[in-house]
Amino acid sequence: MGGVPLASQLFDRKPDIDRITRHKLIERVLSDWVRWQEKNKGQPEEYLAFLQEYGGQKWLDAVWYVSLVVALEMGRVERVGMNRTITRHNINRTTQIESHEIFWSTIFQRTYNVGVITTNYDILPERGLRCEPRPQVSRPGFHYGNGTEKLAGGGYPSYAHIQKIAISGTVPILKLHGSVSWSFREGELIHYHDCRPAIRGDAAVVAPVTSKTLPKFLEAIWKQAAEVLSSSATWIVVGYSLPEYDLLVRQLLIENSTHQPRIHIFDPNKEVASKYKVLLPSTTILMHLGLPNGLGELESIVTEACEIENTV
Repeated sequence: MGGVPLASQLFDRKPDIDRITRHKLIERVLSDWVRWQEKNKGQPEEYLAFLQEYGGQKWLDAVWYVSLVVALEMGRVERVGMNRTITRHNINRTTQIESHEIFWSTIFQRTYNVGVITTNYDILPERGLRCEPRPQVSRPGFHYGNGTEKLAGGGYPSYAHIQKIAISGTVPILKLHGSVSWSFREGELIHYHDCRPAIRGDAAVVAPVTSKTLPKFLEAIWKQAAEVLSSSATWIVVGYSLPEYDLLVRQLLIENSTHQPRIHIFDPNKEVASKYKVLLPSTTILMHLGLPNGLGELESIVTEACEIENTV
């Protein structure tokens, strides 16, 4: 969504880049992917799992590549002075995607009692909810599960005079696989106001591999996600196709759906709803078109969810 590649599309094209070091990174990773794929005929998730098993520089390069490709979709490469620079990858922007803005407006014009859980690394949810409450456009602002905080980083790459950005909203954004705007350094998870961790190569992300383990820096986020899911009578799922290899996410959904929520799946592929019905047979699964085609049904879904909430 929003131009961000799916896991299956990560190696489909060579992205535009700014510096020689990152250009060489992309050349190394894509060349190795082509050699591996020609020999094994596998998918990107299988290739990444293969690299993860053996570790080393190729694995580190691949994780950097994955986060960098996502971060590049959040900004643009343009000239700053004499140099090509990745710009406009900061959080405090709007999505500039009409369907996303309509989606959030439809929800927040009716309720702010929302939790956002995502398996994606991009910063589209942050841009959609805004850094701080914006009542005039029906945006509650977000936080990362810890309430108000100042995000790390001044300007990028060298605009130190720019003030730090604070997040002070009411809606938690819980990123199960990390973010292109997060870094884990010296035992601390650091939230930045832009995608510099992905650009410089130390983003705190869990790459899309066929078998995931949960890093300790994400444990608190998963615990909060479990609390949100188990206390929500209505789940709205957009664009998550429930891949077979995502065992941890599948377990998270199973363990926190015992209260039998109504689950609305927005996806252009009708088979996705069937996957949820198999995984969660005791819940009510309702299928809708993907965005933007399914937006017309969202208003009644949110209205019904508010009525359920008020009667519980």
